[in-house]
Amino acid sequence: MNATNQHSNELSAKRIALQNTFKAHTQANGFSYEEWINPPVGSFYEGYKKELDQINDEMAPPLTYQS
Repeated sequence: MNATNQHSNELSAKRIALQNTFKAHTQANGFSYEEWINPPVGSFYEGYKKELDQINDEMAPPLTYQS
């Protein structure tokens, strides 16, 4: 396996683990749409969304256009 595939697999594993923590959190605490849309500083939702965004940005970086 090359380094790119290994990194991609690691990111996928991180994303799955993150989704599992989200599932466990919502099962234990319920889902708050209000906190999801506007997460309080330091809340679970804020941390989850930041980490998910970082993983997603690495897995599919934003497109850059040539001019």
